[in-house]
Amino acid sequence: MFIVTGILLLLNVIDVVLHVVTDQVEPLRIAGNMIVIVSALGILAIPRVRRAWVAIAAGLWSLALNLIHIAQSGIGTAGIVFIAATTVLCLVLAVQLARRPKPLI
Repeated sequence: MFIVTGILLLLNVIDVVLHVVTDQVEPLRIAGNMIVIVSALGILAIPRVRRAWVAIAAGLWSLALNLIHIAQSGIGTAGIVFIAATTVLCLVLAVQLARRPKPLI
């Protein structure tokens, strides 16, 4: 779980940094990245947040914002790779979280 969460976090941070460095700030895409980043940090730091629905919600919101961006502006191959990887990793993380024993507290 921690490896997938770390990869998800790193991937989205890299995507935001690439947008800023290349002066291609796309608010909807970056908002999607931020949702995933905050969710991943919460999953890593707060045991009670380690729930499948957190990963599913983050993945769906990120995907929805990115699809709106694509409909408005189009997207390149690298963007598709980042979006697909984020969506798949959120799903994998949700499955891992669903299979974990629930904390007693």
